[in-house]
Amino acid sequence: MKKGIRIRSIIVLLSILTLAGCGSQEAPPDFAQVYVRGILDTLYLGEYSGDFLSVTDTQDPAALEAEYLAGLETEVNYFAYYFGIGELTEPAKEDLTELYRELYQLSRYEVQPSIWENGSYIVKVIVEPIDAIDRVVKEDLDTFAAELKAASANTMTSGEYEEHYIEGLIGLIREKMETPGYYESVTLTLEVVQSPEDELYYIKGNGLAEIDEQIIQY
Repeated sequence: MKKGIRIRSIIVLLSILTLAGCGSQEAPPDFAQVYVRGILDTLYLGEYSGDFLSVTDTQDPAALEAEYLAGLETEVNYFAYYFGIGELTEPAKEDLTELYRELYQLSRYEVQPSIWENGSYIVKVIVEPIDAIDRVVKEDLDTFAAELKAASANTMTSGEYEEHYIEGLIGLIREKMETPGYYESVTLTLEVVQSPEDELYYIKGNGLAEIDEQIIQY
């Protein structure tokens, strides 16, 4: 699993939020759809609609902002792991955080209306995976790495080499983001169920993790 630790931590916060308005006149007619869309908008756009705050009885959006930022940090750490980079410097973390903030703004997902089925709300999510990083790996990485290695022979410290490596990767990814592409859409299914113990709703299973696997293709 690509980023399972991140998803599990976010599920703990988001998928147990009280769906306070359900059944009331103030509640959106399809609270399950609002709930799922709100979680995805929190994770990838850092945005929180009034309806989402209402159905989850969230009084302080700062907690959602904190989770969004924590998600960016985990993505940055995954980048370092994926590209074989050691401990990131603070400037590198800042540059990569901004990269992912902008990359996530390119996210494409459609949350369809929920369907009541066998005691659960079934919500289908259609995701178009962003191809920017995957295209860099397939089209540019080998040549870039070879050229950097040749240019750095006996002239750079390991720290300087790593700095140029990260900067180069960011530059290549940004080039792809100028004309972003998307792979064939993937439809995933989330099941919103009510706990018999406390009557709160939550997302059952690994649906959020499966969506996260698809948003950015590596």
